[in-house]
Amino acid sequence: MPTRTRFEATARMGYAVLTLLLAIGMAFSVRRFSSMAEAQIARLRAKEHEITLVERLRWSSELIVSQGRGHLISGDHDFLEQAQRARARFDENLGALRSQPLSPTGLQLVAEVEQAARQLVRIQEELLAARQRTDDASSLVRRFDEELRPRHRDLQRSLSRLVDHKQAVIEELYDDAKVERARLETWLDGLLGLLVLAGFGIAWYFTKLLGGPYHKAREARDAARTALAARDELMGIVAHDLRNPLGAITLKAARLRRGADSERIRQQAESIEHVSLRMEHLIRTMLDVTTMQASKFSVTPEPCAVEDLLHETMEMFGPLSESKQVRFEQSLKEPGLVIRAEWERVLQVLSNLVGNALKFTPQSGQVTLSVDRDGAMARFAVLDSGPGIPRQNLTSIFERFWKDETPGKKGTGLGLYIAKGIVDAHGGRIWVESEVGQGARFYFTLPIAEPAATEAPAAADAPAPSAGRDDSRCG
Repeated sequence: MPTRTRFEATARMGYAVLTLLLAIGMAFSVRRFSSMAEAQIARLRAKEHEITLVERLRWSSELIVSQGRGHLISGDHDFLEQAQRARARFDENLGALRSQPLSPTGLQLVAEVEQAARQLVRIQEELLAARQRTDDASSLVRRFDEELRPRHRDLQRSLSRLVDHKQAVIEELYDDAKVERARLETWLDGLLGLLVLAGFGIAWYFTKLLGGPYHKAREARDAARTALAARDELMGIVAHDLRNPLGAITLKAARLRRGADSERIRQQAESIEHVSLRMEHLIRTMLDVTTMQASKFSVTPEPCAVEDLLHETMEMFGPLSESKQVRFEQSLKEPGLVIRAEWERVLQVLSNLVGNALKFTPQSGQVTLSVDRDGAMARFAVLDSGPGIPRQNLTSIFERFWKDETPGKKGTGLGLYIAKGIVDAHGGRIWVESEVGQGARFYFTLPIAEPAATEAPAAADAPAPSAGRDDSRCG
C-alpha cells in the first residue's frame, strides 16, 4: 500500500508539472499574440491616419485652387472666404502630418509638399491682391492658368509621392507582421515540441515504473492458468479413474443389501450404496466441469417427449415436495410437444433447477414447472415462492463455484454452471428473473424437434408409451 501511494503521488506530481508547463506555454503564447496584434494594429492605424491627412491636403488644395479661380472670375467674396478656409484646413492638416513620427523619407516628402504649397499660396495671394486693384479679370484668369495651375500640379505630384510612400510603409508593416507571426509560430512549435518531449518523458518514466509489476502480474497470471489447467486435468483423470471402483462398490452394496440376513446389515449396506451414489454424482459433476472448461462438452440430441420429461421429474421430486409440505405443480400448455435434446442432460438441468427451488422454498410454499412454445424453441420455466435472489447476484449466479450464502443451504456451486453449459450445448439459453421477497423464476429454452425428424404416427393398435420404459425416452 505505501508503494502504491508513493506511485500515485508521483504520477499526480508528474502530470501536474506537465499541465503547469502547458498552461504557462499557452498563457505566454496568448499574451505574445495579443501584444503583437495590438502593436501591428496601432502602427497600421497611424499610417492610415497619415494617408487620411494626405488625402485631406489634396482635397484642401483642390478647394484652394477652385475657389480662388472662382473669386478671380466673379469677384464674389464668398469664393474668397471659402478659399481662405480651405487654406486654413490645409495648414492644419499639414501641421498634423508633420507631427507624426515619420521616417527620413517621409519627412523629406512632407517638406516637398510644404514647399510646393508655399509656392502655390504665394502666387494665389498675388493674384487675389491684384484682383482687388482691377476689374479686368481676363488677364488674371489667364495668368492663373499659366502660373498657378503648374504649381498646383507640382503639389498634387508631391502629395501622390507621399501617398505612395505611406502605402509602401504599410506593405512593409504587413511583411514585418508576417515575419513576426512566422517567428512566433516557430517558437510555439518549439514549445509544443518541448511539451511533447516532456510528456514522452513522463510516460516513459511511469511505463518503466509499471513495467516491473505488469510483468510480475503476467507471470503470476500465466502460472495461475497453468495451475488451473493442471488441476482440471488432474480432476478429469481422478474422476475418470474413480468411476470404475465406485461402480463396483455400488454394485456390491446393492447385492449386500438384497441378501442381508438382518435389518442392521441391510441398513449399513443401504447407507454404503447411498454414499457411493453421491460420490458417483460428484464425480460426474467434476467430469462435466472439466469438459466444459476445456470447451469439449457435447451432447447427442434426439427427439424427446416433453410430457415424459415432466412425468419423470414429478416422480423424482414428488416425494421430496410432500415431505417438505411444498406444492409441486406442472403445466404443459401444448400437449404432444417434442424437443430435440439429450434425455439425461435435460433431466440433469431440471433436477438442478427444481431441486434448488424446493430447497429454498419454505413450508406451504409452491414450486411450478411449466413448458410452452416460444417460436422454434420450447421454453421451460421453474418458478418458486422462496426468498428470491438479490439483484447484484443475478449476473453471477451461473458462474462456476457461485454459491448462495443462506445459512443451512449448502452446495458445490457447480449446479447452475453445469446447467448453463448443458443448455448452451443444445443451442438454447438460460436466464433468471427475481426480486427479493418475490421468489425466483428460472427459464431455459431447447429446440423443438422438426416434424420430419420424428417417426410416422403409430398404428391405431400400437401400445401407448408407458412411464416404465427404459431410460432413453428418446428416439
